[in-house]
Amino acid sequence: MPALSLLLLALCFLTLFAAAVARSAPVTSLVQFSPPGGVYTNDAKVRLTVNNAGGVIRYTLDGSEPTASSAAFSEPLVVTNSTLVKAKVFAPDAAAGPTVSQTYTRLDESLIGFNSNLPLVILNTFGGYVSHDARTPVSATFITPASGARSFLTGSPDFNGRGTLHIRGRSSLDYQKNSFTLHTKDDAGSALKVPLLGLPKESEWVLYAPYPDKTLMRDVLAYELSNKMGHYAPRTKFVELFVNRIGGKLSMRGYFGVYVLEEGIKRGKNRVNIAKLEPGDNSEPNITGGYIFKKDHNDKGKPGFMTSRGNYFFYVDPKPEELTPAQKAWLTGHLNKFEQALAGPNFKDPSRGYQAYIDVDSFIDQHWIVEMTKNVDGIRFSNYLHKDRGGKIKMEPIWDWNLSFGNASGKQGWMPQGWYWTQLPDEEYLWFGRLFEDPDFEQKYIDRWGALRTNTFTTATILARVDEFAALLNEAQARNFRRWPVLGRYVHPNWYVGQSYRDEIDWMKQWIRARLTWIDRQFLAGPTMLVEKGASDSGSAVALRASSGKIYYTLDGTDPRAPGGAVSPKARPYETAIPLKGPIQIFARVWVKNRWSYPVAGTFKVK
Repeated sequence: MPALSLLLLALCFLTLFAAAVARSAPVTSLVQFSPPGGVYTNDAKVRLTVNNAGGVIRYTLDGSEPTASSAAFSEPLVVTNSTLVKAKVFAPDAAAGPTVSQTYTRLDESLIGFNSNLPLVILNTFGGYVSHDARTPVSATFITPASGARSFLTGSPDFNGRGTLHIRGRSSLDYQKNSFTLHTKDDAGSALKVPLLGLPKESEWVLYAPYPDKTLMRDVLAYELSNKMGHYAPRTKFVELFVNRIGGKLSMRGYFGVYVLEEGIKRGKNRVNIAKLEPGDNSEPNITGGYIFKKDHNDKGKPGFMTSRGNYFFYVDPKPEELTPAQKAWLTGHLNKFEQALAGPNFKDPSRGYQAYIDVDSFIDQHWIVEMTKNVDGIRFSNYLHKDRGGKIKMEPIWDWNLSFGNASGKQGWMPQGWYWTQLPDEEYLWFGRLFEDPDFEQKYIDRWGALRTNTFTTATILARVDEFAALLNEAQARNFRRWPVLGRYVHPNWYVGQSYRDEIDWMKQWIRARLTWIDRQFLAGPTMLVEKGASDSGSAVALRASSGKIYYTLDGTDPRAPGGAVSPKARPYETAIPLKGPIQIFARVWVKNRWSYPVAGTFKVK
């Protein structure tokens, strides 16, 4: 028995030693492909090589992982159809090499020479079914215009790699043209951050499908406006998309039309730039951020949380399964404290009320981008919020803006007149009803409109941008509407149905012009300032004009309106032109029956 025991121990030792040697053995080299993957008009002869004389290259053509029993490479592979080639090196006394893949897209004759002024995207699923609930392996090719000119399907790819794909959306699932989420991956299946079409590198991307929005641009226009207002919003690129679901050669049957490449909403230095919340961050100050959460449809069936006031939110980043119980409890508790302060008797107090919890500017700008565009999903759905570590709650970034700029038959969305917020019940209006009970919040809201109308929201600026987008899309929109012939047809929830692309653009421009004019008329306009030469004994003077009401002004840059809405003790009623005896800083407002205009300010120097 002792001898047998010794023999067994020796065998165990040898087995463990052999395993350790195998684990410590060098990994074989990477397989090299020649020519590399890409888009081809003719059959490609693919050679596989490796810098390891003793290694055997084994490969697959069906998307499966190469194993020691897979076909061994000996002669060039002739690629006649769109094919995913996976290869790995196997060598004695060494760990198998990593899997390396290349995608070869074979063009049908109908697409040889296809080109566009937009970037081109090709997705190959090789027979994989793309659904809403599962992530399907996919090969993705992104092609940019050469030297700023045109994109050719055979052009050098900006990215040619692997990822997963799934259909995204809720009500949009009823449309024939689907939107997709693309996660870029390396050959090991791990997230791979890449810069697509010049956008900062990341691994989560959205290919948004404009369908009821027949201008194809409403999301892009709104995101750009929000960005110019000073907030992060997803960067975008218009593209034309091809999807090859069945393998074989890519033909015009795989043309999916005009899409928008968009950044997915997630934490990151080039996305929502907040602190990363780690599993070990379970006490203050680290537990205070960062969090991304959202208000959305309550039928999504995803984990979320409800505040003491009945507002339901969904976790976005970190994902619910990544949050610890302590972190979930802290976020819920923080929102409860905010809601208690907002509902309390001291809610206007800067240190004890709502201002201690929220970034007021972001809430005001969110409300304005919703109201100016009259987005009928605004505030109540796809409303993203975030909280950075040690920071206040911000209501941003904006998302999902296709039912805006008049493109809705509900909530009076087609009307350039009328406030959208009056269409919302209290539970959908979130916290804004109470916020507007603070006269200082309301005045700051009015003041922001006056400022925006001098830059980002000027009528000429917005309409010029619409024209620029229309010119950019003019060629591709024709192909898009041949693929999806919805011009002249009602698509829910359209109000206006144009007979042509030009009709859709012109109607939206008319709506924007009327909307801006209507909002202007809801507020007192600020006074105008005019320098009049020789208007005083000392020379020039500044005249203030208003069509109605009384003008109050200061000369030290302070606000003539005191907190709460009264006239500031420093304010002067305007009676005659203000002499320019030296450098002065005029801050003026119009006052009518306890209402104040947005301010007008100017600094004047005597020459």
